[in-house]
Amino acid sequence: MKIAVTLFDVSSITRLSEVGADIFIIGNKQYANRLVSSFSTIELTEANNLIKSLNKEIYISLNLIAHNEDLRKIEEFLDFVMKLNVDGIIFGDLSVYILAKKRGIEGLLIYSPETLNTNYYDPVFWENKGIKGLTISKEITLEDITIIAKNSNIDISLIAHGHLNMFHSRRPLIENFLKYTGSEYNNFLDNRNLKLVEEIRNESYPVFQDSHGTHIFRDKSLESYQEVKDLNEILDIFIIDGIFKDTSYLIETTSNYKSLLNSKNHYKKAKKLSQLYEKDHDSGFLYKKTVYVKY
Repeated sequence: MKIAVTLFDVSSITRLSEVGADIFIIGNKQYANRLVSSFSTIELTEANNLIKSLNKEIYISLNLIAHNEDLRKIEEFLDFVMKLNVDGIIFGDLSVYILAKKRGIEGLLIYSPETLNTNYYDPVFWENKGIKGLTISKEITLEDITIIAKNSNIDISLIAHGHLNMFHSRRPLIENFLKYTGSEYNNFLDNRNLKLVEEIRNESYPVFQDSHGTHIFRDKSLESYQEVKDLNEILDIFIIDGIFKDTSYLIETTSNYKSLLNSKNHYKKAKKLSQLYEKDHDSGFLYKKTVYVKY
């Protein structure tokens, strides 16, 4: 199992590589949702060269919801990505599959549609389409994840640590709300320090609005310290998403998981880590079924 991390900056690549990162997920905000940082084409090239020099892998995130006016720029970006010779392209919109197939690079694609990969026939379908892999829905249990992974012949990845996105709308909901209340809204756009609090729940949900719309996340981050050994047996890629955090957190977390994978006293150490993080982390949906199911 390889550990993948979402990259904040080029300067942290070497350190993250040293503590156990195998794959670096990176992108540009024009073509991707919920990045921890946006990289220009020059920065993407620089990061790619450094990652390759360390014998690590680079995955480009291209998971925007595409509209007609986006297709031309996606094609141009794919042509640029092809020149980089990256190891994977993460997508969620089927237009990206069509455009990649036209270029003969569908074998680099990782299908990550957030909530849709929930059964063991999903990998079968995409294996027949010739793609590299898929990311399992983060809202299903460890039992279901295991069944899917064991029945797959393509790479299976999972966001196993970090804040989980639970809602995305193309609508500018924060802007619309503040306009309705007669408030100034410019300072609230692309602001990742906002929380949404419901009247009937004692929880606060990270929320932000950017050029792709509005995004709302679970109140607590997911952690899989006590499950990482089991996940190591079934997953190809274990994703650590550092959104709302920073590079120091990403280094610490990656080091923790690598240490657990190499530890003989794994369960005792894992339990201590879970307790250390329990204030603002939990096990997500690994042991409880979500009330929202796919019909």
